[in-house]
Formats: sequence, structure tokens, C-alpha cells
Amino acid sequence: MLKRFSLLRPILAVLIIFIPLYPKFPLASVTGTYVAIRLDDIIVTISLLFWLIYQLRHKFPVLKESITKLFAAYLIAIVISFINAYFINQTEPVNILLLHLLRRFEYISLFFLTISTTKDYPHLKEFYTFLALATAGVIAYGFGQKYFSLPVISTMNSEFSKGQLLQMDNWTRISSTFAGHYDLAAFLSIVLVLIGGVIVTQKNIWLKITNIILWLLSFQILTLTASRVSIFAFYGGMCLAIFLLRKYFWIVPVTIVFAFSLINSKDLNQRLLATIPALKNQFFVSAPQATPTPVAVATPTKGPIAVVSPVINKVTPKPTIIRTGPIEEQIPIDADVGVARSGEIRFNAEWPRAITALKKNILFGTGLGSITLATDNDYLRLLGESGVVGFTTFMLIFLYFTVRTYQVRSRSSLLFFAAMITFLINASLIDVFEASKTAYLFWIMMGFYYQILNQKKVSK
Repeated sequence: MLKRFSLLRPILAVLIIFIPLYPKFPLASVTGTYVAIRLDDIIVTISLLFWLIYQLRHKFPVLKESITKLFAAYLIAIVISFINAYFINQTEPVNILLLHLLRRFEYISLFFLTISTTKDYPHLKEFYTFLALATAGVIAYGFGQKYFSLPVISTMNSEFSKGQLLQMDNWTRISSTFAGHYDLAAFLSIVLVLIGGVIVTQKNIWLKITNIILWLLSFQILTLTASRVSIFAFYGGMCLAIFLLRKYFWIVPVTIVFAFSLINSKDLNQRLLATIPALKNQFFVSAPQATPTPVAVATPTKGPIAVVSPVINKVTPKPTIIRTGPIEEQIPIDADVGVARSGEIRFNAEWPRAITALKKNILFGTGLGSITLATDNDYLRLLGESGVVGFTTFMLIFLYFTVRTYQVRSRSSLLFFAAMITFLINASLIDVFEASKTAYLFWIMMGFYYQILNQKKVSK
């Protein structure tokens, strides 16, 4: 039975290693956006062609899977959203709508490739081995960026996304082979939960030590990204995994390492301390520290959704040094200013824009990609772009995994459940379902997760 999967198994192994390690060099740009077609799109497409041939030869066994109906409902919902956006709302340009629709199909398709490859046996050791090797490569390149001036390939703005080879300065946050530090942080937060789960359950002392070293190095890179949401998502997911696996002692060393990083990482420490007053200024009226000047800020958008954010009382900040260097990020060193600006973008522009899109069509939204590339909250993005129907059908997929995990409650399923929750926490402030590297790897992981649940079901 395994023989018919002999081709898909190495293909899946290549994907697990290739996707995290290959930098996002653009091959062809897409008109109207700085999203580009890249080599990973080609590799994934070729992989899916082999998967489609397998499905044709075996009369589409994927249609017999219990979860296929839930995915089909979501995919139908976003197709209707696309049709509605193009023909009724007349959202332009159509190539952006179609690009994001096809990419969502592309990301999710790796879930089905994975469950087809692991139909008879989940191959968890193979998955973990290849994931660990890829993580080691990501770590090595990250430290190389920090200490040996290895180049950065970024998609943080339109100029960087053209494939420029950049270098970090003293203030740039590590992105390793990923296109941005937030994507890297989201990836590492999940990997740390999976590695941590192996550590607390591993009996072989040498394997335990090897995994602890990999875990500590991964955590150091996560700290260097200074991503607040991802480091707290990791901590919450790790504690959840420890609790579910009933290895309660491990909460102590994990908490010590977590607290130590918060105190000793200057960049992360400053951003965390600046977050509380930044939130306070958003939700509570306080005496201004400088003479405010009303400024109306217009938010650039694509398509028919034009939003002008509320008037912001712009307080002249204290003088700061502007970051300069090879990457030319032009971000103030002052953490208070950076965090405040990040909050204002979310609260006054991106999130209201998503809510406005939802109001235009509550059922199906305004189409994938219609509210620009960034929302910094995947749940609001889901609502704005695909409406209540798209949001509900999508979240039902995770409800399925939650219910099945409760029914099965095997050690592996509980660990993967904690990793899934970690990813969903990241989605509250990062668009992780749209970031290609994180989305690809997440759906591959979910494919293994599904087969763990399915294998337990069969064994009964």
C-alpha cells in the first residue's frame, strides 16, 4: 500500500525543507501589487500536479475524507465572494482578486497533498526530522544575518520586494530566509511548541539534549525578531502543550527562559514596555504631553473601498534618531514612537477598513485581497474579505480539529492541538494565513495532525 505513495513522500519531504529555506526571490511581478510569482509557487504547482495524477488514478479518494466537506464549504464561500466582488461590487482590479483566490487554493491544497501522502501511516518521525533540519538551516542563516552580514531578502515594502540583496544594520530585526521578521516569528513559535513537546516526552537522553539545543537556539532567534505577539503565542502554546501532556514540571524552566528573554532583550523589552501606554492612549483620554495638531490621514486602498481614518491627534514626539543603514528602514529608534505608530495603523486604518468592507456585504465580504495586503488581524480580514459565511466555514475547520482532539486525546494530537492554537493566536495580530511560507507549512502540519486523528479513529 505504501508503494503508491513512493513519489509523493519525497515530494512532501522536499517541500518541508525547501519552503522555509529558500529566500523569496521574485521571478515575475503581478501588476497592481508587489506580490510576485516565485520559485516556491512553481515547486508547489508541480507537486500538486503529481498529486492530481494520483487522485485521478485512484478515483479521487480525497473526496471520501470526512473533513473534505468542510474545506469544500469554505472554498465555495470564497469563490462566491470573488464572483460577488467582481460582478456586483465591481471591485478592481480583477487580477488582484483572482490572485488571492488562487493563492488561498494553493496554500490549502498542501493539506490534501499531505493527507494523501500519509494515508496509511502519518510518518511523524519523518516530518519531525525534516522540519528540524529546516529549522536548523533557518537558525544558521538568521545568526549569519546578525553576525556575518548575510543578505536579507525582504517583502516589507515595494522596493525591497523586487529582490534586492540587503544587509542588516544594528537595529533591523532578523528575518532569516523569511521575507519579514513577523513571518519568521510566527513560524518559530509553532516549531518551538512542537520541539518542546518532543523534549518533554522524549526518553532518549541524547535525543533530548539535541532537541533542547535546537529549542534554545530557535528561541534566541525568536527573541531577536522582537515580535511581541509571537513570543506570547509561543509561551501560551508551550504552556498549553505542557499542561495537556501532564508534564507540569517543565512549566518552570520554560517560564524562566521566557522571563529572562523579556528582561534581557533590549528591543523586545522596550517594545513591551511601550505597548501598555500605547494601548492606553488609544482607548482612554489622557492629558497630552505636547500641543496636538489635528491631522486627517487618508488610507490608501485598492478597489472601491475608500476609507479615511478618524482624525488623529498627532503629538510631536521627543527628538529621536532615525535608523539608517543598508536596509534604510527609516524607523525611529524610540520604541514608544514605533509602538504607537503600529497601534495607530491597526486601530485607525487597517481594522476600520476591514469593518467597512464587512458592512458593504455582510454575507460574502468584498473579495480576497480587496482590503490591501495588510490588515494585521486575520479574523477581521476574513470577515471583511469573505464575510460571515467565509469566516464561519473557515473557523468550522478548526472546530472540527478541536472536537476530534477531545475525542482522541492521544499525546501527538494534544501536541499538534497546542501548535494549532499557537498559530491562531498569531493570527490575531499578524496576517499569517496570507504569508506564503507560514501558510504552506501550517497546512502541511495540519495534514499530519488530521492523519494522527484519523489513525486513532481507525485503530479503534
